[in-house]
Amino acid sequence: MQLILAGKTDVTISQLASRRLYRQLMRSGVEIYEYQPQILHAKLFVFDDIVYVGSANLDVRSLRINYELIVRLHDAKLSSEAAQIFDNDLQYCRKINPETWKASRTVWNKLKEDWAYFVLARIDPYFAGKQMRLLR
Repeated sequence: MQLILAGKTDVTISQLASRRLYRQLMRSGVEIYEYQPQILHAKLFVFDDIVYVGSANLDVRSLRINYELIVRLHDAKLSSEAAQIFDNDLQYCRKINPETWKASRTVWNKLKEDWAYFVLARIDPYFAGKQMRLLR
């Protein structure tokens, strides 16, 4: 499995939180690439003859609170074209090497990533859920 993730961001806390998961993903055999030219927001998933495309993130806020969506399309030709787009985008990415990544991890980076993950995975959904209930 290959992932292209944002190498540049306008939401630093989100990038820190996602980088907290890199080690676990790479241990599971996932190849991680970071897209370099610009901020990456679109989502594209290609599985065999199925394509998912949209703007929703895979987090509680996007899936339960925000008005974002992902469309599922089952089409072999479209899936092939999407895979070509993905493969083309790899040339603009920096591959994350597991050994280099592990060696570059400082205690400070790990603390920032753990904090960001906690805020986005636990605190933000809690308060956003409370806010949504108040608006009803």
